[in-house]
Amino acid sequence: MTTADVTALLAQYTARAWEPTPAERAFAEDLARAQTSAAWLRSGLREAPPGRLADVLVPAAAVLEREFPLPEDVVLAVCQWPF
Repeated sequence: MTTADVTALLAQYTARAWEPTPAERAFAEDLARAQTSAAWLRSGLREAPPGRLADVLVPAAAVLEREFPLPEDVVLAVCQWPF
């Protein structure tokens, strides 16, 4: 997951070119409330609904295994999500 990936998906959401499914929205809300770790994210992604949001987040588990905390620019980009 890179800042560009997150920013691009957010821009598509803002432009109404992409709309998360209800399941993706619920998954995003669960992510927002949880403690982020590689193990937790991998577990959550196994249960995640298929879609663009999961596609952007799959690489994040590998990033978390190598580098914690996430780079601040990625965190800030994700925090801009409206849901």
